[in-house]
Amino acid sequence: MVTFRDMMGVLDGSGNIDCSNMGLTSLEGCPEIVAGSFNCSGNFLTSLDGAPEEAGSFDCSDNFLTTLDGGPKKVGGDYLCSSNRLSTLKGAPKKIRGRFDCSGNFLPHLHGSPKKVKGLFDCSANLLRSLEGSPLHAGAFDCSDNRLTALDGMPDDVCGDIDCSGNLLRSLAGSPDIVSGDFSCADNRLETLRKGPVMVTGNYDCSRNLLTTLSWTPEKVGGRFDCSGNHRLSCHEEAHAARRESSRDSIQEAV
Repeated sequence: MVTFRDMMGVLDGSGNIDCSNMGLTSLEGCPEIVAGSFNCSGNFLTSLDGAPEEAGSFDCSDNFLTTLDGGPKKVGGDYLCSSNRLSTLKGAPKKIRGRFDCSGNFLPHLHGSPKKVKGLFDCSANLLRSLEGSPLHAGAFDCSDNRLTALDGMPDDVCGDIDCSGNLLRSLAGSPDIVSGDFSCADNRLETLRKGPVMVTGNYDCSRNLLTTLSWTPEKVGGRFDCSGNHRLSCHEEAHAARRESSRDSIQEAV
């Protein structure tokens, strides 16, 4: 066993602590409170037992964790637990003031996730078939590269970008009406944009789907609207989208 104490000695936790890539198998000997960032990524950890109870930010990515039990309950900034073997988010803090990254795991659901994430909530590249258990609030939301067929369970309040590309979506049901940023539903199996956002302040990317109509295109898109790669769209629909882009560009250039 290679413990934190073996490699780092006794620390008071008054500043940042970086014990990444040291071959640790145990966090035994960590200070209970770390005022700055605590980085234990890139080790051989299978458990967070012994981790700080509080940290300014916390990074346990690239380990062999199956649960977040034993980890800090209070994190002032980012909480990063990507590229582990997590099948549950049980043990995560209830509130994150930065971003929460649980991408690249084996999560089948999001039960146990923080209820509020001020920054980006990134659950991409998992095994999600449902967004049940998602935070109630997130600064931005990325659920790309999963196995979702619908967006039911998405946070009620997302302040920024939403990326649900690379799934198996056949419906946009569950997406918010207004997206204050970019919205991407590219690389899915959508035949229609029905039940999707009605307003997107940034770019809207619905490319590489199975769309046959653009009848439910949002009323307002502040950035670019990309419907390329939808080979079932009629020439009339594609021409309409092209005219819309051209008109938008002309207006922006005039401004």
